[in-house]
Amino acid sequence: MSAYELKQALRDLPGIETLTISYAGNGNQLVTIGDQTAEVGPMASNEEIRLAFLNPFIRTENTKMSISGYEPGAIRARLEALKKAGKDRRDAAIAKLDEAGKKHEAVSEEIERVAGQLEKEADAALQEFAEFSNGGPA
Repeated sequence: MSAYELKQALRDLPGIETLTISYAGNGNQLVTIGDQTAEVGPMASNEEIRLAFLNPFIRTENTKMSISGYEPGAIRARLEALKKAGKDRRDAAIAKLDEAGKKHEAVSEEIERVAGQLEKEADAALQEFAEFSNGGPA
């Protein structure tokens, strides 16, 4: 069947002016109107094709329908993009956690340094106090 003949036979379908016909790897034809694609076997009648476009949920013996609007492989590409985006977000979160961990270590070191200094100052103050209260060395 030619595209012209099929356009004439299906001229009442919305979007028929966008009709294209290509071939699937299995030898069937792919008839596309707008964002809908019907895979048509060699024995599909014009009425079976019409039914596929009017009610894509009823499959006939000679038609298969895709109403997703995605080109072949587009869903896989979309899923791969989603996986990559998720991995990128995870990597960014891990990088932030690593950075926060480094900051935490620096803060902990500073706290230890200040605590050590305070302990030394407290020991020195207690030593000085002990010298005054015990009469100091003779």
